[in-house]
Amino acid sequence: MGALAALGVLAGPAYADGTGGATPGAPATWQPQGAQLTGAATTADAPAMKPGVTYRDVVKSGETRVYGVALDSVSSAYVSAFALPPLGGRVAYGDGIELKLESADGDTCDSDDAHFRTDGGVRPVGTAVARTIEKDGSCQDANQYTLSVHRTSDGASDPTPWPLELRFVLEPPLKAGASAGPPPADPDGTGTASPTPLISGTPRQAAGGPSFDTAAAVKTGIWKDRVLPGETRFYKVPVDWGQQATVFADFSTAPTLDDSAFVASGVRLDTYNPVRGLVDDQDHSYDGTQTSVHEQLAPVAYANREADDTDVAVVRFAGWYYFAVTVHPDVAKAVRGPVPVTLRIEVSGAAKAGPAYAGDAGAAGIGVGAHDVSSANGSPQSAASASGSTSARRFLGFAAVGAGVVLLVALGVWTLAARRRPALPDTVTQPGPPPSGFGPPPQW
Repeated sequence: MGALAALGVLAGPAYADGTGGATPGAPATWQPQGAQLTGAATTADAPAMKPGVTYRDVVKSGETRVYGVALDSVSSAYVSAFALPPLGGRVAYGDGIELKLESADGDTCDSDDAHFRTDGGVRPVGTAVARTIEKDGSCQDANQYTLSVHRTSDGASDPTPWPLELRFVLEPPLKAGASAGPPPADPDGTGTASPTPLISGTPRQAAGGPSFDTAAAVKTGIWKDRVLPGETRFYKVPVDWGQQATVFADFSTAPTLDDSAFVASGVRLDTYNPVRGLVDDQDHSYDGTQTSVHEQLAPVAYANREADDTDVAVVRFAGWYYFAVTVHPDVAKAVRGPVPVTLRIEVSGAAKAGPAYAGDAGAAGIGVGAHDVSSANGSPQSAASASGSTSARRFLGFAAVGAGVVLLVALGVWTLAARRRPALPDTVTQPGPPPSGFGPPPQW
């Protein structure tokens, strides 16, 4: 069984040119995961979300769903929501979801939105909102908070309910006396020079997944994949403390169907942090001729959370950073088949020691291990392998040892029984029929 199949992700057939990648038939879609949690219409009935748990729900056109989040007074909290409209549905430029995290007394702790920003561009849309522990900040008390998810929709848009996937994670505080460290001298990481793409190295194949959980793990290098019109493919890159990631997404030429076809926002690159918060998005028109979009993150630093620039503030912890590549559904009118995509990924800078957390930051997806980097081979990973879980590997080790012990004991019993069993004659005859009144021999 291949690595992808073993992870529950079936690889599509190879393309005619011999390369692997996404199934060339229907676009892959993100199927919502997690426990069912039905959001309420009011804060009084908001169902409770638990940290570290993924939930799923649905939201109707113009509807607001409310969920309860219990917070302490020391942990920063992040709650994400993603809407997953069905392919083929009509959406307008301003359609999307709006998130708001509020305190019990009605203060807005954080708010953000995720809209399509193009007509007909059905794709997963979402982000995360945060309660950050900070001096003289709002929403610092231990109390019951609420997340509201509101769906905005044009009157002519498809009213079909949208599936939602939601997640709530807690970032533990720093140990008493621990320093957050200084912010980078160049917080946006660009200085005066424009980023340059990585051009050296042998391209490798990647198999981007349709969701965060099935994202292909990649690292510094050149990676190739193919993305169908209407499809979004996720890739994740391990970025440690002090490091900076730069990604160029080159959309290559494709066989054209209509030389006059032109799709505004035909291709895009969305970037998310380890808690699924949107960092930035870039898009470009596409008509079957090559084009490129890119993203350069700020160097990862705990102190980034104090930055005024929101694109810097969200790059506040080490971990997996996600890059979602989307091809607009209308590109199918311009080209035939999938669009070849080349990802030029470069993680620069030496990894630094992270802040001293007073708790398990890994439970929130914070941090990078050696296993994360070594296993980034372009394939999707399970949650356990993606986190480099020591406990998971320890369990497998114990299981292997336990299986060996059981096998040795069984062999010992079998050997002892064989020694005590009377010798069989040299000639073995077939048993005769059972005596009358007896049924067939038992089947083991």
